Amino acid sequence: MRKFINLLILGIILFPLSSCAFTVNELFKELDTPKWREKVSDPLFLEKFKNPDMLSVVIKLADERGYDWRYRIRAITLLGKIGTSEAMEALLSMFQDHFFHHGCPSLRSYIADALGNFKPNRRLLEILKEGLKDPEVLTREATAKSLGRLKMEESVKYLKDAFLSEKSLAVKIAIINALKSIGTEEALNFIKELASDIKNKELIDVFRDYS
Repeated sequence: MRKFINLLILGIILFPLSSCAFTVNELFKELDTPKWREKVSDPLFLEKFKNPDMLSVVIKLADERGYDWRYRIRAITLLGKIGTSEAMEALLSMFQDHFFHHGCPSLRSYIADALGNFKPNRRLLEILKEGLKDPEVLTREATAKSLGRLKMEESVKYLKDAFLSEKSLAVKIAIINALKSIGTEEALNFIKELASDIKNKELIDVFRDYS
């Protein structure tokens, strides 16, 4: 009997149930906490989702319309924190799916935000920049913030064009801050140009040190 128990313990160590039988419902329970943001930032928690089987469960929860949108955004945020190329591809696919956020437009803003956590690359930029044209203010704002975090020089043109057609003050502020973060000569010259235009007086606080 003792030999059987030892073998059973060894089996659990070598083949933990959490990695081979983890379900969407179990992930739902893991994220069902007021401190979910702290949890999805914990390196130890994140590490176990970097294998394909566990990652697929996170993707399924993010994509599952049967679950409350508040838990779907937690899964989306988790994908952004996981940071693997597979997680990025899943988020890019969701971002391009026009039916993904049906019934909850803010879902796309969380995807835009999560995409700002990955290593900058041209494919990411080409897809993410489309968020600057989204009908939803929250998505445009989140996209600008993510482009600022990515700090790609190539995004300056898109941010400049977006500012000139933008109506929302919140999005304009996000664009200016993104340009500050990127910090190229083109970006900073554009900010100085805006700061000198009286039409932008409502942004005076954002233009501090540039007027």
